[in-house]
Amino acid sequence: MNKKRLLITISFSFSIRYLYRTGLLNKLRDFVTPVIAITWNETSLIKELQDDGFEVHLIEESKKGNQYSNIRTKIDYWFHGFLVKSISKKVQEKYLNQYLPIKQIIRRKAREQYNLAKFYIPNYRATLFNKEQSLLQHDTNYQNMLQLVDDLNIDAVFTVTPFHTQEDVLLRACKQKGKFMITSILSFDNLTKRGWIPVEYDVYLVWNKYNKQEAIKYYPSSASNKNVHIVGAAQFDFYFDNNNLLTKDEWKNLVGIPAEERQIILYGGGPQRLFPNEPQYLQHILNAIDKGEITGNPLVLFRCHPIDRIERWKNLIGNHPNLIYDISWTGKETLQSTNISRDDVKKLCSTLAYTDIHINLCSTLTVDGSAYNKPQIGPCYDEVNASKQHLLQDMYLQDHFKPIVESKGLLLAKSKKELVQFINDTLKDPLKYINKSRKILQEIISFEDGKCTDRVASVIQESLR
Repeated sequence: MNKKRLLITISFSFSIRYLYRTGLLNKLRDFVTPVIAITWNETSLIKELQDDGFEVHLIEESKKGNQYSNIRTKIDYWFHGFLVKSISKKVQEKYLNQYLPIKQIIRRKAREQYNLAKFYIPNYRATLFNKEQSLLQHDTNYQNMLQLVDDLNIDAVFTVTPFHTQEDVLLRACKQKGKFMITSILSFDNLTKRGWIPVEYDVYLVWNKYNKQEAIKYYPSSASNKNVHIVGAAQFDFYFDNNNLLTKDEWKNLVGIPAEERQIILYGGGPQRLFPNEPQYLQHILNAIDKGEITGNPLVLFRCHPIDRIERWKNLIGNHPNLIYDISWTGKETLQSTNISRDDVKKLCSTLAYTDIHINLCSTLTVDGSAYNKPQIGPCYDEVNASKQHLLQDMYLQDHFKPIVESKGLLLAKSKKELVQFINDTLKDPLKYINKSRKILQEIISFEDGKCTDRVASVIQESLR
């Protein structure tokens, strides 16, 4: 019996971790023939996949002209202003506005209000969507993508990044050609913060009950209780398998941590485009250690965000006897385009497991660290721009992050003094602070059994029968 050919797209480094490193691709080929389409020439990954027996195609990214891009921007105004109505995007926009010239903010706000007002004109929305369909035909590489779909000879499609501009024209072509469409939403904030997803999918896979409600609300013509499945987060399965841990000595040697036994504070940095003032917290921690305000002589391990440059931290903080810098996977051409290897996964798992407490700024890393029952601390103040620190505090109340805060599993430090206090308390008695870790996992990833990848494969198999 011939297996169905399932097109699987890779347009982002995190997709590699989800699709390949979890073992999902191997599970899928038990009942389909995976046809992998990657949008950048990641030669090491392509060779590895081919050596593993997979069919791999390097494809061109979606190409869009100015007219089409302008239409999509207008549709996103409608999507967020009239359909989603989530506070998340507005909260982040207000927060980021503090770093912009006032004239730019005024112009952008005026443009947004002007475009939103147009949707009160009768038939405007229908006209806009009709124009989008028309421009898709001749102001993008849609025709090339239609031919590509024919050439690939596929039966169905699976994507974890349906919102990615790099691949959405291809996905539109697949839908036009009548292919069965399946998507698994890569992260728990994507539905509220990303733009309009143009394809109506036959099957949606999501992390949690909140994401399910969002999918049904935002895409009522295609998503329903019947075809939106809560499967958890496949990329979290690594954390429940001790085979993904290096020995502590191996990990220390890899990261460059001295052999002496010291408690280790993990600081997970965020991206510069989102948190330009963030290095202040790392500096505050180091200063407190120097002054003896943090007891026990701990070491600080700084992990750079995958889409940030470690040089900005080194330039601002410099070298310090109690600080170790660590880089994560980072692309050479674009930060988000690189091969996440099995060794990268083991390094991350070991870092989370062998550090004593975790500190990060409004990051998914809070959920990752909770899988290892580590105390979680979040800076919730801003000494660089104290008059605007309420905007930073609001970032913790975004729709996707609010369940984490409400679980009480994250200690929110509202001042430098409180940050130091939380560090001392959690280093002294970590068990007192980890009782809410399970609540964070239950709320956000739904399952703690390390079998989310199996759930994804099972839903796909059942859907393609």
